[in-house]
Amino acid sequence: MKKTNFFITILGFTLLAFILINCQKDESLINYDEQYTTTISKSETAGNNLSFPVIWSDGFEKVLREPPVPGEAYLEGEWWHVWAEDPEEPTDPIYSCQPDNNDDSLCEDGSEPGNETSKLFKGYIQKDELNVWQADNFSVIKPLNVDLIDWGDNLESINWSIRSQVRTEIVLYENLLEPVLQYEMRHVSGWGNDEVHGLKVSQRGVPEFGPGNQATVYSHNARLTIQKLNIDRDLIVPGSLTWVPNDGWTETDPNDDDIVKEPIFNMAVYEASDGPGYYNSEINVKGKIIYGYTWNLKKLNDGVGCYRITYSFDEEGGVVPLNTFFDESTEIIIPIEETSGTFSSDGEPRGGVAIIDTENNLTYMDILIVRKPGGGGGGGGNGGN
Repeated sequence: MKKTNFFITILGFTLLAFILINCQKDESLINYDEQYTTTISKSETAGNNLSFPVIWSDGFEKVLREPPVPGEAYLEGEWWHVWAEDPEEPTDPIYSCQPDNNDDSLCEDGSEPGNETSKLFKGYIQKDELNVWQADNFSVIKPLNVDLIDWGDNLESINWSIRSQVRTEIVLYENLLEPVLQYEMRHVSGWGNDEVHGLKVSQRGVPEFGPGNQATVYSHNARLTIQKLNIDRDLIVPGSLTWVPNDGWTETDPNDDDIVKEPIFNMAVYEASDGPGYYNSEINVKGKIIYGYTWNLKKLNDGVGCYRITYSFDEEGGVVPLNTFFDESTEIIIPIEETSGTFSSDGEPRGGVAIIDTENNLTYMDILIVRKPGGGGGGGGNGGN
């Protein structure tokens, strides 16, 4: 009897060990995609993926979404059919449709996607937990001199009213000697607040890539300053204003009349938190890192007239030393509207013209804020709020 009990005990331990070993083997064979899906599904929202390369010029890196396999796109989420030309203006048609639930080769309304003259692609949309990709991003050690500055077209092409919400955006670019990984994006649906873009993918599931010959530049020491000018922007005499780092513009000669007011907004990126009201950088819907601030003029203004918007870098105060500079080779990207010249009905030039000040390592633009859309707002006088 004792031998029998001993044999049963040994058999039991053997079976238990066998089960444990096989469970461990099964865990080791879990698909990596399944592990990744379980991890990211815990997040409440998914941010935009980086599609355009970026250089961390001061060594400070923003947190990005990372695919499970570096250099490969993870595409298991929502997608749309897309074809023909990508729209450039809100008046342009958007050639896209959602796939039918029962037959994804068709559009949601049962029609066939595409046309006879263009290839059919899939657009894997942004902000989907199961769509993840990441363009190349890297830091530099040597000082970086920015090649191109792109101010937001809305600042360069129109005058805003005192009741507007003005999106102040700027993007810095660096030309690359060797191409890096860039994903091609496609406009999927909507415009403005409901605008959706996605990764352009062939019908065989292969992502389309961009040229990768440029990268945006991110400096954690970037600062945005907005000040009211008390005289017309065209009457500013060169040298009459002096830049005080971190503080803004002031009169060079203390005996001069009041030319510029104290800043109504003055913030560096390293001082910002998430949410509206801060100057910060973001990955936009196209997958590109940009600097942006939504200026609510209805709540933040010194009256109608001219305002100077200045983009600069803090040499001190940031968590990392400054390594980003504008030099004689830095250029402003000029929009088509500005090259042709745009004027309002009363002859007032629309928008502002960007200037580079290499001595102070900054760029600024003087814009006109009018009393109402399409109307004149006078010069740079002290209008009421």
